[in-house]
Amino acid sequence: MAKKVENSKGFLVLEVSAIEVNECFGGYGICDYCNSDDRSGYYIAVLNSWYCPKCYKEWIQRAKRYAGDIHIEERNYNCACESLGL
Repeated sequence: MAKKVENSKGFLVLEVSAIEVNECFGGYGICDYCNSDDRSGYYIAVLNSWYCPKCYKEWIQRAKRYAGDIHIEERNYNCACESLGL
């Protein structure tokens, strides 16, 4: 079951299994950064991407949240939550 992931930078992120990615988004649970497959990963709303745990940890360390992106991030997040039934 998908769930919200808290982070210190305030990004809207969901932990989502590869099965849920396939069922709700039509993808195959392949990381949008490194192309590896994993059983679970993270939907990053501001990027509209699904990252494996390793790539998510690296991304969150270097990521910077910009005010101009928040409206897009919120739109993507709300669409993902609706698709996932959250």
